[in-house]
Amino acid sequence: MVIALLILVAACSSDDSAESNAPASTTTTTESSNTTQAPGPMVVRSPSFQDGEPIPVEFTCDGSDINPRLDVTDIPTNVDFAVLIVEDPDAPLGTWIHWVEYDIPVEGGTLTIEEAAGPIGVQGVNSWNLPGYGGPCPPEGETHEYIFTVYVLSEALGLPGGVEVEMVRQAMTDETVGQTELRGTYGR
Repeated sequence: MVIALLILVAACSSDDSAESNAPASTTTTTESSNTTQAPGPMVVRSPSFQDGEPIPVEFTCDGSDINPRLDVTDIPTNVDFAVLIVEDPDAPLGTWIHWVEYDIPVEGGTLTIEEAAGPIGVQGVNSWNLPGYGGPCPPEGETHEYIFTVYVLSEALGLPGGVEVEMVRQAMTDETVGQTELRGTYGR
C-alpha cells in the first residue's frame, strides 16, 4: 500500500512538472486566437495623428482648419447613431468646444468621418457659436490637449440643429451604448 502511494505521488509530481515545462506559447496561442475571433472594444483612430501625439497644423486655425479623418471600429451591433464632441479642457476660460455633431448614421459596425467632412449628422454649435469643426487654436506659447470623443447611441436624439453641447449631453444620457476617444495635442 505504501509502495502504491509512493508511485501515485511520483506520478502526480512528474505530471505537474511536465505541465510546468510545457511551452507557455500553447496557452498564449489559445488565448490569442480567442481574442482575435471576438470583436474588440470600440476604438477611434486617425491616420493623421496617433493617440496622445501632436495634431498636424493643417487641422488647426494655423492651417486649413479642416477636421482630420476619424475611423471608428468595433461599434456594437445595436447602434444606429453616433455623437461626436471635440473639446479642449485646457482652455483658459474652461473647456472649449471645437465640434458637436449628433444623429450621425452608423452602419455595419464602423464609422468613417472623412477629412474636411462638412455636415455628417445634425450640427450643434461650438464655443465660437458656429456649426461644424473649429480646429485647435490655443493661446501663443501654450500646448493644449484636444479630445475627440465618439458616443454611440441606440436611438437618434432628435434635437434641432444648432444646440449647445450641454443639451446634447443631457439628451444622450439614456441612449448611450458606448464611447471611445482619441486625444491629440497642439501648441503654438
